[in-house]
Amino acid sequence: MKKYFAAAALLVMTAACGSAGQDKTLEGTTWKLSKMEAIPAAAIDKEADFFTLEFNAADTMVAGRTNCNRFFGKYELKGKELEFENMGMTRMACPDMQYEDAFVKMLDEVDRFEIKGSVLTLFDDHKTLAVFKAVEKEAAKK
Repeated sequence: MKKYFAAAALLVMTAACGSAGQDKTLEGTTWKLSKMEAIPAAAIDKEADFFTLEFNAADTMVAGRTNCNRFFGKYELKGKELEFENMGMTRMACPDMQYEDAFVKMLDEVDRFEIKGSVLTLFDDHKTLAVFKAVEKEAAKK
């Protein structure tokens, strides 16, 4: 009996370690901002879909939302290099527009990315610009 229990425990631990170690993919994942110097946590967490990114591999389009407006545009990937191009957005006026401005400026500065597990980090050279976490699509839309 102890052998079966030990084998089952080992199997569960192996499965848990294997799935925990897998990195999310840039494309097909909803990314929610978790940290950025110019935007306080209270503004980031105010709504579930504030400051999000979604990359669509089929047409190399990125879309998302700031704390006010929705945005969209093209992106280019070369290995870990990432560049946003031809970005457009809706233009509603809202409170705290400085956070939207900072977010959009950050996207313009991105030149590479890194994914570790469910964390996406965007960089300008070696400087961290923003950190995102993968979220379930349902959570981002609530």
